[in-house]
Amino acid sequence: MTNINMKIKNLVDISSLVTESTNFFDIKDKIIEKMLEVVFPRKACVNLFYNSDYKHAYLVCSNSLDYIRETFKPDEAKGVKFDFYEDYPEYIHDAVEFKKIIYIKNVFEDERAVKERDLAKLEKYTGRVVFPLIYNKKVVGFMTCFLDEDDILKDEDIDFVSSIASLIALSIEITEKNSQKNFVIDKLRSSLELISEATRKLYQNKNIDEFLVHLSDIAKKTTKSQDSVILIDKNNCKNKIFRSYCKLDEKDFNMEDTVNLLLSKNVQGQYVNDREQSKDINLNVDTYIFYKLSNESESIGVILCTDGKKYEDDDLNILSILSKQVTVAMQLYDYSEKNVKHKLIAKELNILNKQQKLIMNDSKMECNNEKELEFYHRPATVVGGDFYYAHKIDDKRVAYIIADVMGHGIVANYMVAMIKGAFKTLCYQYKTPGEIATYLNKILYDEFDKMGVFATALINVFDTERNILSVSNAGHYSPIIIDENGQVVESLNCKKGIPIGVLPEGEYHSNTFSVENYPMIFMFTDGILEIKNNAKEEFGVDRLKRFVENNYKNNKNRIVENLKKEAEKFTGNDNFDDDILILMLKNI
Repeated sequence: MTNINMKIKNLVDISSLVTESTNFFDIKDKIIEKMLEVVFPRKACVNLFYNSDYKHAYLVCSNSLDYIRETFKPDEAKGVKFDFYEDYPEYIHDAVEFKKIIYIKNVFEDERAVKERDLAKLEKYTGRVVFPLIYNKKVVGFMTCFLDEDDILKDEDIDFVSSIASLIALSIEITEKNSQKNFVIDKLRSSLELISEATRKLYQNKNIDEFLVHLSDIAKKTTKSQDSVILIDKNNCKNKIFRSYCKLDEKDFNMEDTVNLLLSKNVQGQYVNDREQSKDINLNVDTYIFYKLSNESESIGVILCTDGKKYEDDDLNILSILSKQVTVAMQLYDYSEKNVKHKLIAKELNILNKQQKLIMNDSKMECNNEKELEFYHRPATVVGGDFYYAHKIDDKRVAYIIADVMGHGIVANYMVAMIKGAFKTLCYQYKTPGEIATYLNKILYDEFDKMGVFATALINVFDTERNILSVSNAGHYSPIIIDENGQVVESLNCKKGIPIGVLPEGEYHSNTFSVENYPMIFMFTDGILEIKNNAKEEFGVDRLKRFVENNYKNNKNRIVENLKKEAEKFTGNDNFDDDILILMLKNI
């Protein structure tokens, strides 16, 4: 799984942990564990301040550490008590006082870290990054990440960890408010649930506009405002482009002037509950609340809500969480948006395509002296969910799968990797493709359901000794089977089941037949079928059947070349919107 995939999944998982728990101390170690799975530092800890007492810091989370964990063992629920000003270096004091992230790349060279050098040798770290935990404008603790000499934190990693720090702060707030029986808990948790769902949908639908509309609506509802807008300076240069979402763009105001006024304020966020004071942003509103969107150290836009009855610190905290989720989600998604709209991310596509190629086998596998498996895959501009994988179970059996995961990009690529891993394991546990498909669905259903996708597949087990093929069809197109006379065999169409990931208890059956007298078993995904000509007519199954009848005797290279020519002739060009994947069990 690529790091970008893991970041997305773990961000959603951590959001869910915070959403579902009322006690930070129950989930603190799990949050750190999931964060460290996707960023370079392999160690981190969390310290808290209780009751605004900044003289003492309590170490509450240190499971990823070695020396510190063994030496400073907590003897009470609130953690290990330290003298904040005596036991911690100056730069951590600065991070807390000025509410900013501080990155010390080498504690043995930076004079601000002199106090901790002995500890660094014992814990075996070289660099350290401090992330203050802030809610309601107050620092309630800090998280530090420890790096060895080979670790490098990129800007996007720091932004990602910062978003996790904001979720930790929210969890601490929920814990505190729960102990006080405060009604605001439901409001905070509800907003985070909505944010998590919106983030998940972003990666399913690949629609950044819909995502921002959704988040703007969340801001409006959770702050009980009449209107809300997200203003984004996407170019960050003289020719600024602002994109508004919601009803505010219908009002008579200059969007650029408004956002410049908000960005010029020397606070990250603010609310105003007085009509006269609200005039300072040139809007005809009674009240307003805003929070800046920040990328690294610069502001790239704002979230603005107006005409709420009365804004409070809790509303500002919600917008703070929302702003970080907007920034991080857009960064993680940015490569896909640019790919579709501007085609400027060949490097990222190359990484995903390489991953997909690693998931697939070499293009040829000799099954026995008579039959061989060969495939051809032409990925679309956007990395899709089409894949093939074959595995020799033993000397007498080969299991292989051809599948199409709904959608493109990171979610599809992530699910492809999940299917391959589960398929490879199940091949050894179950003998028939029907059983493999049934348990593949059971194992992966929750993951498919969480991501909101499904997959169609043909799962096959080939008895190489007897030339017997068993096929289980999970909502996929039936294979095109050619007999000795070069005719399509219509009577062997494999009974179709439901796609994988649709129902938790789906059952799949096996279709078994001899391939002794069938020189070609041709399988495919829908990419080739759905290419269209100028009249918007699809290539379709019938044309593909005729093509296979005319080409089954050719070798793989000739078949592929002829298929390319046929597709280009049909469409009038060589650019296709979807993957093209074909798989052939054919005579040698």
